[in-house]
Amino acid sequence: MLEIDSKKYKTPLFICDDLTLMLLPSCFSHSLTKNQTIYVLERKVGKKGFVTQKLKENQIKRKQVELILEKLRNFLQWIEEYALSNSEVSIATHHNLSNKILNYYINDILIDKLKKSEGVVKKHVSALKAYYNYLANAGFTNIKNLMIEPRLQEQARDNKKPRTAVKYLTPELRSIIYQNTSSIRDELLLKTSGEVGLRSKENVGILLNDFEVGNKKHKGLLSLFKEMKDNPTKDEFKFYLQGKYTKAPRNGFGQPRNIFFTRELLLRMKEYYDNERPESDSDHFFLNDDTVYFGTPISVKRASLVFTKVCESVLEKQKNGMLPLDGQLLEKDHTHHVLRHSFGTDKFYYLAESRQIAIDNVTATSIVYLTVARLMGHNAEGEYASKTTKKYIRSCNIKKDFEEKQQWF
Repeated sequence: MLEIDSKKYKTPLFICDDLTLMLLPSCFSHSLTKNQTIYVLERKVGKKGFVTQKLKENQIKRKQVELILEKLRNFLQWIEEYALSNSEVSIATHHNLSNKILNYYINDILIDKLKKSEGVVKKHVSALKAYYNYLANAGFTNIKNLMIEPRLQEQARDNKKPRTAVKYLTPELRSIIYQNTSSIRDELLLKTSGEVGLRSKENVGILLNDFEVGNKKHKGLLSLFKEMKDNPTKDEFKFYLQGKYTKAPRNGFGQPRNIFFTRELLLRMKEYYDNERPESDSDHFFLNDDTVYFGTPISVKRASLVFTKVCESVLEKQKNGMLPLDGQLLEKDHTHHVLRHSFGTDKFYYLAESRQIAIDNVTATSIVYLTVARLMGHNAEGEYASKTTKKYIRSCNIKKDFEEKQQWF
C-alpha cells in the first residue's frame, strides 16, 4: 500500500500496490482534509429508559486530521499483512470487519505485541472510530464498538515505560541477526537497513528496471547487475530511491535520495534474483513467496516483521547459550529501526574520524552531519536537526564503549 499527496484534490490518497485507488479510505481522507470534521457517536437515554444513538459532526484541528490519517495508514498496512495469513480478511472488505477483528488489532497487536502505551492506543482507537463512523454515516458499514479491553488496560499503562535498549547494534551482532534469517530475501531485507540505511517501507522502492523521474533516467537493479559485471574493480553502486517510497512529512512528499550498495551486497541481491525470487511481471525487487500472495510485492512492514521473527530466534539462542556471550547481546526492546540507526551511527563515526573531528564537537551544520543526513533521508535544515545530531553523538559514544570492551577479549 502507498500513500500519495494529490495536488488536484489537495489531500493524501491511498493506493494499492497495483496502483489502483483505495476508494473508501481516499474518500474519507478527502472529506476529513477538506472539512476538518469527524462523526462522533452520541447516546441519549429517553424518559422510558430507551437508548437512542446518532452520529453528530464535530469540528477538529488540522493536527488531529494528520494524526487520524497516520493511524489509519498504520491500520491499513496491518490489514494487508494480516491478510497474508487469514483469507477471510482483505483490504477489499476491510470496511465490514467485525468488532472482534478490530479489537484484536487494538488489543492483541498494538498493546500486547507492539507494546504501545495507553495514550498511543487511545489515539489509534479515536482514529478508527472517526473512520468507521464516517463509513457508517455513509451507509457502508455499521457502527463499531472499539475499546481497550479490561484484560489489557494494566499492560497498556505499563507499556508507557521507556525502552531501555541502546540504539546501536555492533557489526558482530548485526551479522548474527543476518545469519539467523531463513531466506536470502529476509537476510537482504535486514541488510538494506543495517548496511544501506533503509526504512522498512523503503524496500518497496527498489526496482528492477530503469525508470525516469523528471525526464532523467535512473538505473534499476538489472542495470546495476550489468554495471557490476562490466566493472570488476568497482566497489560501490548508486541507486536513486524515489520520494514516493520514502517517509513523507505530514504536510508533503517524501524526499528522494541516492542510496549505495556495496559490491558484496549487490552480489547477494543478484543471487536472490537468480535463485530465489519468484517469477513475476512485477518491477519491484522484493516479492512475497507465500502461497496466497506468491509473486506480489512485499508490504511496507515486511522488513520489520522479519526482524521481529528473527530476534525471537536469536533471543532464544542467547538464553540457551548457543551464541557467543562476550560481545553485545540482543535485547527484547530492540526494533528493526535500530539497524538503520546503527548504519547512520557507523557513517557518522567514521566520517568524523576521517576528518579528525571529535564526535562531541559535531554540529548540525557540520559536513559530517549533513552527509549522514543525506544518506539517511533526514531533513538537515529542519527544527529537529540538532536533536538528531545529539542522538548520533550518544550512539557513537556507545559504539566506542563496545569497541573498547571488545579489545579485552
